[in-house]
Amino acid sequence: MKNLPKVLVIDDEVDYLDLLTAILRKRGFDVHSLSTGEDVLTVTRNFKPDIILLDVRLGNFDGRLICWQIKTEKSIKDVTIILHSAFPEIESEYRSYCADEFIVKPTEVDYIISRIKSYLS
Repeated sequence: MKNLPKVLVIDDEVDYLDLLTAILRKRGFDVHSLSTGEDVLTVTRNFKPDIILLDVRLGNFDGRLICWQIKTEKSIKDVTIILHSAFPEIESEYRSYCADEFIVKPTEVDYIISRIKSYLS
């Protein structure tokens, strides 16, 4: 069996998280989802995703800081991280947290999938 591309989706909007997770699975991705930033580092180390789609505002967690933590940890720093947020002003600063890309929410799922696929090719 072929290894599916792994995507870790982190978003505190559970309905959005569930919908995006279901669509990505239907489109042929191995998906793990989290609704909080609490276990992101552990899950990233264990799941070894190819791509992380990371919401910026996660309740008590800041996705930008989580991104920076991942990108500065030797064992997981090479994972591609796409930050996404309903706050477009964050776009001007996403690179300072070592994110690979920023997508403003709401966004068409097909666009998100096309961006994910562009990093996998």
